[in-house]
Amino acid sequence: MQLQLDSNENIEIIVSVHDDYIDTRKTRLTESFLITPGEIIPQWRPKRSTDIRSADLERLLSTEAEIYLVGTGRDQYFPGALELQSFIRVGKAVDFMNSRAACHTYNLLASEGRKVAAAIIIESE
Repeated sequence: MQLQLDSNENIEIIVSVHDDYIDTRKTRLTESFLITPGEIIPQWRPKRSTDIRSADLERLLSTEAEIYLVGTGRDQYFPGALELQSFIRVGKAVDFMNSRAACHTYNLLASEGRKVAAAIIIESE
């Protein structure tokens, strides 16, 4: 699925989403990753939504964004309260959606100049 490009070349944008890879302006990602307007952090640990642990979400929280998104692969998945403790402790919200929706939402928010961070799962077979 092609996504519309933002005209600001200085921010990280996702240009296409496929089941087994995601393209940004600069690179093709085949493993789960974190993205903010300023950087791409490859090799985020979870391979599937059920692999998400508290430490994985703490890594997302460490980006110090204002808006946090998690793309949970092909299907939407909500982790339990134990995994969400890091966000609950600091009073921040995190939105969970399938990875295609998270990529689209990330692009929209990043192109608006928002401080957004997304963790995107690319499911391993």
